[in-house]
Amino acid sequence: MRRLSLIVTILIALILINIKVSEAQRTFPSNTKPNLRMDSQGACWKSSSFALTEAQKKALETLRHAYMAEATPIRASLFALKIELRHLLSDPNVQPQILFDQQRKISALQAKLQDLSLTYQIKARSVFTREQSERLPHGWAFEMGLGYEIPMMDTGRRSKKKLE
Repeated sequence: MRRLSLIVTILIALILINIKVSEAQRTFPSNTKPNLRMDSQGACWKSSSFALTEAQKKALETLRHAYMAEATPIRASLFALKIELRHLLSDPNVQPQILFDQQRKISALQAKLQDLSLTYQIKARSVFTREQSERLPHGWAFEMGLGYEIPMMDTGRRSKKKLE
C-alpha cells in the first residue's frame, strides 16, 4: 500500500512539473508570411495571397501536369519495388545479395524522382516574380501535387513503436 501511494505521489508530481514547463514555454511567433494551404492536389501556390497572373497560373499548372506525367510511373515502380522488398525480407531463404540488389533499385528510383522534382522546382521558381518569391515562407518548396512519400517501415503491419 505504501509503495502504491509513493508511485501515485511521484506521478502527480511529474504531471504538475510537466504542466508548469509547458506553461513556461514561449509560443511561436506569428508568421507574417501568407497562409499557404495546399489544395486537394497539393498545390499551395494557388493561394490568392500570391497574386499570380493568369499566365503564371497556367505556366505552373502546365509544369505540375508535366511533372505528374513523368513522376507517376516512377512512383508506381517504386511502390512495387518496396512491396517486393518487403516480401523478400519475410522469406528467410532469400540471399542478402538479392535484398541489397532490390534496395539499390529502390534507391536509384528515389534518386531519379528527387532529381525530377528538383528540375521542376527550378522551372517553377522561374515563374514567380522577385516579390512573389520573397513572400514564400523560408524553406518552402514548390510541390507538384503527388503527395508525400510514405517511408517503407511506416506502412504495413509493423509500427515504429513495435520496432523500438
